[in-house]
Amino acid sequence: MTRDQTAMLDGNAGLPAGVYFETVKQSPMAITITDTESKILYVNEAFSHVTGYAADEVIGQQTRMLSAGRTPSCIYGELWDKLLQQQVWTGRLVNKRKDNRLYLAELTITPVISQAGQTSHYLAMHRDITRFQRLNQELENQRTLTESIVKTSPVATLLIDHQDKVRFENPAVEQLCLILGCDTQALLSVVAKRLGLVFKDSPSFSGLELRYDIPGISTPRWLSCSGSSLQLWQSDDSFNQEQAYDCLLLTLNDITDLKVQQQEVRINSLMARLAENELVHSMREALNGAIYQLQRPLNMTGAAAAIQEKRSGSDDPLHKTLLEVRASCQLAIDRLQNSVPSIPTKRKMPLNLNELLREVLSLYTERFLADGVIIDWKPCSTLPSVLGDDISLCNLFKQLLDNSLNAMADHRTPNRELLIQTERLSDAVRVIISDSGPGIANDNRHKVFEPFFSTRKTPSNHGGMGLVLAQEIANDHGATIEIDRIDDPGCRFVLTFPSLSTL
Repeated sequence: MTRDQTAMLDGNAGLPAGVYFETVKQSPMAITITDTESKILYVNEAFSHVTGYAADEVIGQQTRMLSAGRTPSCIYGELWDKLLQQQVWTGRLVNKRKDNRLYLAELTITPVISQAGQTSHYLAMHRDITRFQRLNQELENQRTLTESIVKTSPVATLLIDHQDKVRFENPAVEQLCLILGCDTQALLSVVAKRLGLVFKDSPSFSGLELRYDIPGISTPRWLSCSGSSLQLWQSDDSFNQEQAYDCLLLTLNDITDLKVQQQEVRINSLMARLAENELVHSMREALNGAIYQLQRPLNMTGAAAAIQEKRSGSDDPLHKTLLEVRASCQLAIDRLQNSVPSIPTKRKMPLNLNELLREVLSLYTERFLADGVIIDWKPCSTLPSVLGDDISLCNLFKQLLDNSLNAMADHRTPNRELLIQTERLSDAVRVIISDSGPGIANDNRHKVFEPFFSTRKTPSNHGGMGLVLAQEIANDHGATIEIDRIDDPGCRFVLTFPSLSTL
């Protein structure tokens, strides 16, 4: 230790100067002591490790030997302004090592003030933060890239905190809200209600589809919703676990065009399957009707043969002829029964009756317009699923709609209105279909479900079997179908299906 160093360090009583010197020498921070002219008087071992210079290579040299010439001059100006005012300066300089490799140094330079109040020396501590800076830059680049992707993404993205407040939203959210005619909070309220979410408690989920009905617009919008749970920290206190809170990254993708395409494909498939199903039922009804019509003369022929046998005996030619006719009729009936096509296999699955009714109503759009029928569609917003065959249930609703439309058309009802409503009960789902037609007389309320009964003057395609088929389908699904009494003219069918949770 030199005399000057000892004199400089031995200013505080209590610890020997050697302790101070060893502390500086062994410090992991690169330490430099210079005079007021920036001439290096002392460097510690950490300085040599950082710069590659041994102590004897830099003692007596100017500190500018470390400069890489990359630091803006304004920073040096700020540095000397602080030091000349006997203030501590902290900042970053681009330095170079002995092998000319550049590094970023974070420095703190402190003026050493003599007892006379004058600056006698400068104490500089610095560390190599090149790797740290590169990592920070990579993180910043990643953050900038992520923000750019999120901001330019057509998918609406929101960050919702533990208090259900929006902490971030990209421009796509505003565009989506403009389309839906609402603000962000109203949109989130609908999403939370429809999906049954509490954002602060929501786990991660993906691909949940949400129907959004816009007031005054018949065509709904469809959104695909996904969410990821994240944990963030208040401010920069990432070490205090008490400051951590959960949040939800929510994405909303408008899939209306895709749903419209899927709906068109499904409607076309539904029409084809319904046509096939109706053809089968029409053939069954026609053949069963023929069998029904043949059964009476068959029975009469058998009775006539029995009477003739009693009168003239079994050898009577007329008796034999009657038996031959009866046998021929029975053979014809047997052949007709064998020709009755089987009912297609039913595939029961969880179904939403709102969606089925919408699909069936879409099939009647042209007829509604042609007949001047006003549709009052009142679906329940949250409807539990039922277990059923979609084609059979569509056929059921179709039979009831046909019955209502035919009734209003036959009696030339001036105000043709059709109400379709769904309701959620404690353990069931109710569907109400009512019309403004002439209604059904009390005496005929139970007869309409009998085969071949019809109140129409002109026969329908089903020949009085439409409501019979509806009844069969309802029974097959464990549902009830009733004709409700109403004070005003019209007919009101009430169907009650057991919900899936009660099965």
